[in-house]
Amino acid sequence: MKKIWDYIVHDMPAELIVSLFVMLIIAIIAIILGHAIKKADPTKAPKGLAFVADFLVEHSMNSVDGTLGTAYEKFVPYYIFLILFIPLCFVSGLFSLPSPIMYFSIPLTLAIVSFLGIQISSIYYNKWSYLKGFTDPLPPWLPILAPVNLLGKIAPILSLSIRMFGNAIAGYMLMTLVYWGTGTLSDSIINALHLSANGINFVGVFVAPFLHAYLDIFSAFIQTLIFVTLTMLLISVEIPAPVAKK
Repeated sequence: MKKIWDYIVHDMPAELIVSLFVMLIIAIIAIILGHAIKKADPTKAPKGLAFVADFLVEHSMNSVDGTLGTAYEKFVPYYIFLILFIPLCFVSGLFSLPSPIMYFSIPLTLAIVSFLGIQISSIYYNKWSYLKGFTDPLPPWLPILAPVNLLGKIAPILSLSIRMFGNAIAGYMLMTLVYWGTGTLSDSIINALHLSANGINFVGVFVAPFLHAYLDIFSAFIQTLIFVTLTMLLISVEIPAPVAKK
């Protein structure tokens, strides 16, 4: 236990620590909402936290059902986790915390989990026809396209992870340049006015909030929408037409 604690304190990347903290927040939210929905009167319309819980679950189920069919409601917990985890990771930068999304292992892990969900669903519903997909559109006995199709199967890991990682890095670099530029401009104005207040970035106060609103908040929801939508669509491509729950 001491070695684990020493690793967390001294060696674990700060982004991983923040990601654990984000997951702790999600767990607390789940406990609070679960407690609220248990206490709610089932004969009345939910209110307060019970309404939030009901809306979150209903929205997630409708999204999954509309894309995949009611048989795939097992993906709803993962869907809910994604729509909570990704935005919170992006927004953590607003609190001067390192964004977990900028640690490539985290977007990569999310992409691998989505990839496994895609492939396991395809194997479960297609059975042996899953292997035939590696030779399409040629006959099964002519596997000349197998390497190309194999790359196509693996491609979502890179596309899902690199897209999110690249957007986070681009936003961080842009804000770094903005703070440098506004800081330099602020110092120039202060020196021109012969004031003794160097180091105060007063120009950035008027510029940065609007960029943070776009790069940290708006972009967070856009990247979440893209990641979740692509995951659901890629699953729908690999499985038969949407089916109803048995």
